[in-house]
Amino acid sequence: MRLAKGRLALVVILTGAVLAILNVPAPLLAQTPAMSVVIPFDFHVGSKTLPSGTYIVHRQGEAIEISDSNGHSAFVISTSVPNPAAKLDNQLVFTRYGDTSYLSEVRWLGYSNARGLIKTTNETELAKTFSANRVLTAGITK
Repeated sequence: MRLAKGRLALVVILTGAVLAILNVPAPLLAQTPAMSVVIPFDFHVGSKTLPSGTYIVHRQGEAIEISDSNGHSAFVISTSVPNPAAKLDNQLVFTRYGDTSYLSEVRWLGYSNARGLIKTTNETELAKTFSANRVLTAGITK
């Protein structure tokens, strides 16, 4: 009898947990779609340098993963920033210092928040020497 009550209590708790998860607002459960983008120049993501090419961009929690079919990839932590392009298109934003480009932001169509990448020490040093230019590259949702 005691075992049956314990199992019933466990079932009630697990059912409540599932219902609580299902009642989470849709934006919290939704994941941003993968984005395919052609980047026509070499660039930096965090401390990695990646060659020009076609890349797939994924958001995984607070991190951004960018990779191509040739084994080039980077995985970096990002922060939430406002998305001024929420109604325009998917976009990657690069900050260019001289001829060196750093991925600085990833924007998805339909999302009010984008993901900003934290500047590395090298990027901060370049910013002291060069004025920064922003470069936008449009992406295609897969």
